[in-house]
Amino acid sequence: MNPGADEQHVFVNHNGQPLTRDGVAYILNKHVSAVAARDRPTLARRRITAHVLRHSCAVALLQSGTDLVTIRDYLGHASVATTGRYLTTNLKMKRDALQTFWKHAGIEPDPTKPWKPKPDLLAFLQSL
Repeated sequence: MNPGADEQHVFVNHNGQPLTRDGVAYILNKHVSAVAARDRPTLARRRITAHVLRHSCAVALLQSGTDLVTIRDYLGHASVATTGRYLTTNLKMKRDALQTFWKHAGIEPDPTKPWKPKPDLLAFLQSL
């Protein structure tokens, strides 16, 4: 083992070397399987990976109000546009934002009322 190696890496394997992607996957799978077998049988049907944990963390940070630049830095993305993908996948945040808007605007949402285009709009679209 290299002197000071434990100071350079937070997670090391049994040989004192940096933990690899496969090593993380092995440990995560081992613990998910143990918990699934013992406490949460529904986990056995799910594919829990380090990426799933990373994604869940990013979404939780968004839901807590953390700004995208901070999340970008936390995840190590080069561009905030990459981090912005988490916004498009977070339906709960979208639903909450709409409900807040409706509340402040004094609008009652009516999800059962279907949109029907006016005949002149349909005629215009058909003319294109």
